[in-house]
Amino acid sequence: MTALHKVSRRGVHRWRLSRRWLGLLGFALAALLTASACTTTSDDQQQEQQDQQEQAAAESTSTSTATSSSGTSTTSSRAATPAAEPAEQQEQQADMEMAEQAEAEQEVMQQQADDGMGGMEGGMAVGIIEEANYDDLSPRLQLLRDSGYPVYVSDDGYTIALGTPDLAPGTHRISVVIEGPVGLVEFPALGITVLHEDAPGEMQEVVARFSHFPDGVRGFHVTTVNFTDPGRWNLILHIPSEAGFDDVGIAIDVPLDTLAPSVGDTAPPSQSRTLTDVANIADLSTGETPDPGLYLISLADAVGADKPFVVVFASPGFCTNAFCGPQAEVLSEVRGIFGDAANYVHVDLFENPEQVRLGEEPIETPILEEWGLHTDEWTFIVNAQGVVVARFEAFAPLAEVEAALAELLEG
Repeated sequence: MTALHKVSRRGVHRWRLSRRWLGLLGFALAALLTASACTTTSDDQQQEQQDQQEQAAAESTSTSTATSSSGTSTTSSRAATPAAEPAEQQEQQADMEMAEQAEAEQEVMQQQADDGMGGMEGGMAVGIIEEANYDDLSPRLQLLRDSGYPVYVSDDGYTIALGTPDLAPGTHRISVVIEGPVGLVEFPALGITVLHEDAPGEMQEVVARFSHFPDGVRGFHVTTVNFTDPGRWNLILHIPSEAGFDDVGIAIDVPLDTLAPSVGDTAPPSQSRTLTDVANIADLSTGETPDPGLYLISLADAVGADKPFVVVFASPGFCTNAFCGPQAEVLSEVRGIFGDAANYVHVDLFENPEQVRLGEEPIETPILEEWGLHTDEWTFIVNAQGVVVARFEAFAPLAEVEAALAELLEG
């Protein structure tokens, strides 16, 4: 189902710019006509004007000098002319400055468009796409839906998947995978217009940056959005194309609260397993070469350790969808950077990872339900008091996790 939304924003910017330039042009033409008239004045007329001015000057010497409300002397008509000229010049200069400012703003807007950050234009109408029906999706996209990620398909050949559906009012990280008619959209930056369905006039313009996965093949666009209220929201993606921009809108629901712990919530003290609980590290991860440093402390102990920690929920050996990346490996890199400044915990999605690798039926760990996790990959950063300070749904590149933990440790 596709809805149609018409949005006004910038008004008549170009019209104002044209009007200012037309005003300047008219002023210049008037000045030329005045100069032409002056050069055609006969000598007799000039002499007559001069005699009149001298007579007026003589009469004014016998009376007190009068001053106008603007403070300009009125002792002669000759004195009034220079006084008027600066005012006209100031008005002309002000018009020129306004025109230059408008032109500069137009150049900035054009540069943003060239950078792939187009936004809504006045009077634009954009179709809003609802989440696609499961049965209408290909097996690959059905797998994405099975992992909890909404999928949208447009009539003009775009497929958009939302990697961060667990939302609530407040500021949230948003990630989208965009596939166009020729494959994955990897433009470095693109603009997104965000608006509540019940308040289409109140818009946000954000910029989503493309981030490659370590494999160099996959990637998604990431940005941050402030959802002020619950309800239905529209995200209008301005995707660069040969024709300029293709505007594709998707509808997302923002409930009153998230399912997973949000920023400010206390991390659940779950009894995750450590190296001391198993005979083999293969019982803790589906990864081929798990990092032992990620299984030294349980979540329950980490929450009460009076020390920051980072926890990753992922199944390294079964990373099969567009939002799943080597998150456990990223956690190992973070541990290598910050060392003993924090604790590090990896929880596999499966309770029986070694058997899963051998083809047996997977058993989902109950910890996922304790944390309210309904998509495949999560990272949380928790402070020394056990409170969540950052969360990343779907794959989070090293740069994002590193920056969030550094901010906590330095703050």
